Amino acid sequence: MRAGLVVASAVAIIAWPHQAQAGAGAYLVDDASITPAGHCQIQSWAQAFSGGQKALNTLPACSTGPVEWSLGVAGQNHPYQHQESPAVKWMLRDSSAHPWGMALNVGATWSNGHVVSRNTYAALTRTPEGQQDWAVNTDVGAFWSSDRHWQTLLGLGVKYRLTEHVAIVAEHIHPWVGQATTQAGLRWTFRNNDSVDLIVGHGSVAAHDRWMTLGLNVGL
Repeated sequence: MRAGLVVASAVAIIAWPHQAQAGAGAYLVDDASITPAGHCQIQSWAQAFSGGQKALNTLPACSTGPVEWSLGVAGQNHPYQHQESPAVKWMLRDSSAHPWGMALNVGATWSNGHVVSRNTYAALTRTPEGQQDWAVNTDVGAFWSSDRHWQTLLGLGVKYRLTEHVAIVAEHIHPWVGQATTQAGLRWTFRNNDSVDLIVGHGSVAAHDRWMTLGLNVGL
């Protein structure tokens, strides 16, 4: 399982509803780690938005060497829509072995048979020397959407481990032109780094500007 934010694999722009996402999994900001080589993991999460909208997401990912392959699938109600988001993530520097980690991600999202977004970004993870309870993740890149075309994508996330099994995460992601999104939550880790996430978020989409997320991450 990946460490840190477990925004494993790499769905890049999931819009429920139309929010930019640089990572994958229940959190928004990606880290520099991938699923261990030769292994897979599945992240699934359910979201309830203000305004009555709900969404279900699942994100299986497998790694071959330093490269992780993923395919996110999501569905929402009111109105019903579905999305498919394949992505490839290449780890250049392992954040578990170095104070700085780095990975590159490329992905795209289809909704109801049409391409609605493309993305590419670098994910950086900084673990301060001698302070293993802290991790800072930064995403820098660009994404294309059918209504705004190419935009700069910037994300910042901070994780602090409260206990051996519980960590708190806060993050903010902001397209250069578009909507900003902020989330914070708790991750409970159990059995071989499997984990459960409980997250609340706020964005700038007026009808769905608040949400709660419950996620489950399982390694195979």
